[in-house]
Amino acid sequence: MNGMRALLGTAMLATLLAAPLTFVAGDASAQAQCRQKCTDEEQACLKRTGNKGQCGGKAGQCLAKCK
Repeated sequence: MNGMRALLGTAMLATLLAAPLTFVAGDASAQAQCRQKCTDEEQACLKRTGNKGQCGGKAGQCLAKCK
């Protein structure tokens, strides 16, 4: 009975300690996806217009929202 309690306590502790790590990893992944989306949109804009000033400004605004 005591062994089972210790095992359950250890499992609960491990779960509680690992929980914040999943949130941090999720945030980093979302930021990376946001930055990639901004880069892709900038490249598409450059391909369409050839205007780096216009496209770079839009990309900068997009990247500012990713933080």
